[in-house]
Amino acid sequence: MSNASIRRLIGGLGTALILLICAVVIGAHFLTGRSLQRIDVSEYATVHSNGADGYTAELDIDRLITEERLHNPTETEKDLYPEIAALKALALRVTPKGDGFEVETVTAGTDPTALLKKHGIRLINTKWTMSRAEMAAAAGQQTTESKDLTFSNYVKTVRTESGAYTAVLDIRSLFRDAGVDPTADPNANPAAKALRSLDVICQKTEDGYRIQTASTLPTVKEDLMTAGIRLMHTQWTWTDAEMEAHLGTVTPLEPPVTAAPETPVPETPAPDASEMPGTETPAPETTAPATQEPSRNAEAIDSLYGFDQTEVRKAIRAAKEQKYGAKIDASEILYNYFAVGNDQTAHGNVFRIVYKITTSGGSEYLVADVYDLELETGYKASDVKLTEATDRSTAKSTADLKDYKVYTLTGGSMVFPENKDKSPFDKDGLVMEKSLKETLSYDELWDIPATDEMTLLQLLGYARNEMFARGGHKFSDTSNYYKYFKQFKWYKPTGKVTADDLAKMYPSTKKNITTIKFLETLIKEG
Repeated sequence: MSNASIRRLIGGLGTALILLICAVVIGAHFLTGRSLQRIDVSEYATVHSNGADGYTAELDIDRLITEERLHNPTETEKDLYPEIAALKALALRVTPKGDGFEVETVTAGTDPTALLKKHGIRLINTKWTMSRAEMAAAAGQQTTESKDLTFSNYVKTVRTESGAYTAVLDIRSLFRDAGVDPTADPNANPAAKALRSLDVICQKTEDGYRIQTASTLPTVKEDLMTAGIRLMHTQWTWTDAEMEAHLGTVTPLEPPVTAAPETPVPETPAPDASEMPGTETPAPETTAPATQEPSRNAEAIDSLYGFDQTEVRKAIRAAKEQKYGAKIDASEILYNYFAVGNDQTAHGNVFRIVYKITTSGGSEYLVADVYDLELETGYKASDVKLTEATDRSTAKSTADLKDYKVYTLTGGSMVFPENKDKSPFDKDGLVMEKSLKETLSYDELWDIPATDEMTLLQLLGYARNEMFARGGHKFSDTSNYYKYFKQFKWYKPTGKVTADDLAKMYPSTKKNITTIKFLETLIKEG
């Protein structure tokens, strides 16, 4: 073979190899970069009563395959669709939890997450909780004929001024197909009330526009199921082309007609003519009732110094969890304010937390307010006012507190005037010297003297890790804790020390570590 022929052969092989590599890279790009089809497992759960005040649940795989537009392979082609086999291997486990039940997706084989992702599928809401009433309603749904409505069929899209899209709910058509009178009094018709509570949330994501059902009514699913109505396909993603295809307008519902309460008219007997005075008796003067102002507690505290914030923060967290249920993927406190009012303000003080909440539908903002804190008052979820904000800037704003003195609680606390000249560390560099032998209280932890340089959250980290340092734990050489503790003579690291090791030496540390970690979570996540 001549040299020219060899060069042509090598050149041809090189070109073929390059093309093969490009094909592999492009194929891998499309495989890994394509958007995942998200399937809400909870939508396809069917519940059955086991007759012993308990319940079982199973996945309606056939309905899932149909509604999610998946291919249902025949017996001869089932090996070509391993993702369908993985879905068919899924089951649901029901476990009593508190006053309700926890429902969780399980499988007899290996975890199918990676396999499903490879084939463009992601399961969401694989674990959720249901109250006993919700389970009973769901179990009853299996024995009564229901009207199944595909929620996505009632959503139209609108193009905004910026050129993006948003979604609106065709509530009139939803009422019509549900067979519910839109003029019905919501106070007397639970189905009408539940339908009127529905709305739609639309968020732009990397995959397209994520759309999901929303409601102002916590029991909306239960109320609709009781009325024989089941909403399906309540979460989905549309591409720009699909948003364009669903452009349309909708007419909102008129306000419901509610019956005015009947006011009984007292019977007044006609006066006896013989008893009537000779002159007309003037009618008694009546004054218009004073406008009722918001209740204000003049005894509300004006400083968080010496105040145990734990209960009020726990109440806010409980209210947040009641609102979102098991839908929260992540919760982060963005801003924390304490506002002190004056004689002209509606409340003595306002304790405010601003959250960024991440769910399967994306991120949103939640403002939680508690009014008129007192030193001796307990707090619960019903004491919290929750307000949804459209964006981060709106959520951050304290414009509504313009007549208040507003403090920003950076890292969980503010720099109290009472602590202005105090160092959070003692002469040995410790935040809580007694933590090895005594139990720490929430009160003293909240009152750690935060500084302009160090927040309470940071100082709690030192208070927790100084227990390990004194027990001989060796932090990594690059750790800020190691760099700090090594300057003190008492720090003599011997190796790794776990919480259990530390508790054997100093029993009080077990509770103290738990207490501090709990406060750290409250400050970061609520």
